[in-house]
Amino acid sequence: MVRVIAGTAKGRKLKTIDSNNTRPTLDRVKEAMFSILLPWIHDATVVDVFAGNGSLGIEALSRGAKYAYFNDMSRQCCRVVEENLRNTDFNDRASVHNLDYSKFIQLLHRMEVKADIILLDPPYGKEMIEGCLEAMTEHDICNDECIVLAEHSKQDELVDCIGCFKKSKTKHYGKTSLTLFTRKV
Repeated sequence: MVRVIAGTAKGRKLKTIDSNNTRPTLDRVKEAMFSILLPWIHDATVVDVFAGNGSLGIEALSRGAKYAYFNDMSRQCCRVVEENLRNTDFNDRASVHNLDYSKFIQLLHRMEVKADIILLDPPYGKEMIEGCLEAMTEHDICNDECIVLAEHSKQDELVDCIGCFKKSKTKHYGKTSLTLFTRKV
């Protein structure tokens, strides 16, 4: 069962997708993610690039983020995100998009979105994380203080600098790792 861990929607159950292409973030890892994000979350504009069922972006909204942009290539995932947003009463503080990650980042650029927090939880494979960081650099969708938190396999070692981002720290939780990127100054 996937649920909201803290904040205004604490305890609300979230619908999940029964698919081999999605893997919900474990509560223990999600709690660790939001411990890292705590200093940035209040009134933040959040971008959840590989949303799955939307649990990470919804957790951010529940903990005080101002607005969240959700994206997933799967239409089924997008429908589930929309349902979860309605069930948590966050649908007025979010938008859901069904695009390839690079097209989504281009759309955010055209919309002049400036993100404070970007969540990257792609199907495991560091290539998508690196591709996202490069696209975000090219299309400049980040505020100066923007942070990127990537969930990935512990076996995937991410490089120290990608585009305008530098690796700040990596924490390991079993087979999963969380890597925080900040903008280079």
